[in-house]
Amino acid sequence: MALPDLVPSRYLVFSPTVYRHPGGRHLRAVFHTGRARTLLLDTDTVRTLTDGDPAGLPADEQQRLATLGVLVPAGTDEAAAVIAAGEQEAATTRTRQFVVMPTAYCNMGCGYCGQEHRRDTPAARPTRHRETIAARVEQAMASGDYDRVVVRWFGGEPLMGYAVLRALSARFTAAADRHGVAYSALLVTNGALLDARKLRTLHRDCRVVQIEVTIDGPAPVHEASRPLNSGQGSYDRITAALRGVLTDPDLAGLRVTVRTNVGTHNADQADAFAAAMRDAGLADPRIRFYPAPVHSWGNDVSDVRLRQRHAADTEVRWYAAYLAAGLHCRVLPSQPVRVVCTATSRHSEVVAPDGHLYSCTEQPLVPGFTGEHLGTVDDVPLGQLRPRGRYDDWYAGLRAGETGCRSCPILPVCGGACPKLWREDKPPCPPLKENLAARIDLQVRSSGLVPA
Repeated sequence: MALPDLVPSRYLVFSPTVYRHPGGRHLRAVFHTGRARTLLLDTDTVRTLTDGDPAGLPADEQQRLATLGVLVPAGTDEAAAVIAAGEQEAATTRTRQFVVMPTAYCNMGCGYCGQEHRRDTPAARPTRHRETIAARVEQAMASGDYDRVVVRWFGGEPLMGYAVLRALSARFTAAADRHGVAYSALLVTNGALLDARKLRTLHRDCRVVQIEVTIDGPAPVHEASRPLNSGQGSYDRITAALRGVLTDPDLAGLRVTVRTNVGTHNADQADAFAAAMRDAGLADPRIRFYPAPVHSWGNDVSDVRLRQRHAADTEVRWYAAYLAAGLHCRVLPSQPVRVVCTATSRHSEVVAPDGHLYSCTEQPLVPGFTGEHLGTVDDVPLGQLRPRGRYDDWYAGLRAGETGCRSCPILPVCGGACPKLWREDKPPCPPLKENLAARIDLQVRSSGLVPA
């Protein structure tokens, strides 16, 4: 059977480096963003692909590359397929997600934070919306529409509302068992209130399977960047708690992500931070590290935020430092991004501490955006999804060319990054757009291949 006319996929990003295979062949790496997969191809094949005319390749090689998605039939609208897949997933997912903020307060005063914190929890307000939150989650479990329900505990600092978190978790876990639905929770925390007993309760009783903690650098940098309101330090407590995760057999199923918010205050701390994490005993596969550029939530972070090119170069240095210190990280995306965030699917909703519903996590507690709420949990009938929000037409906007994403080679692993920032006319393109080729090289070198 004759092959159709084939052309290189638009979602190929090549590393600039030529590598020598142990057998003597010269290779170049290509990352297929549509499949989030790295391939090693001989330099002649790469030259043919970059020239855009693979017809000269042997038929069996063309077939192999077509199977890998490297070649696609001429005329294929790959961007339309990526957008359609995201739209389909957002509309028909069998996973229901609730982002629950048990408190509006935080015990830290980070200078780049865009939230306004206050002592306020559902338990403290004269409304019944905490009961309604539990009822909405339970109804989703009983509906038969979902195979899995996920709760993301968010803040403020969610552990400042620990009693609320535990009480709601007891309702959620009991309902999941009653209805035979998979249930798990994630916790985004500054880590200052973590200890062995809380960790065991969170994991065993509340079914928290992943915790994300922010550490902004070696101890002096972290304490200056993320000060506790009490004036005490948090670095030693956080690292001790994370070590405890690794040594407590009751926490064997708990995974940890360590995020570092990178800006002008710590961009040059990659090597020192990685060494500090290694020396703290955190070089373990159950703990993954990643840098995240400081960005605005509507607040002015111009003194801290890195410019795009600087952020891209800095990110590569941080990943290189992680690897050199034996820390675990994902240098390259491991899967395509279908649903970019909670704001683009009505099967996800954000419940603020005062009971207001949002679609976007960067609106509650953020001055200027709290009025973007979609009503309250008490307003929405239990059997209905949250009301439509400003970003539920995100995929239609991508299709229409509202942003530059449709023609971008990293769309499948980026998803557009942040609908909110796009519609504020602040393109949120991640450093990956600038540094993907360098990150491919970093990944390949870490596997042991040597540049030719």
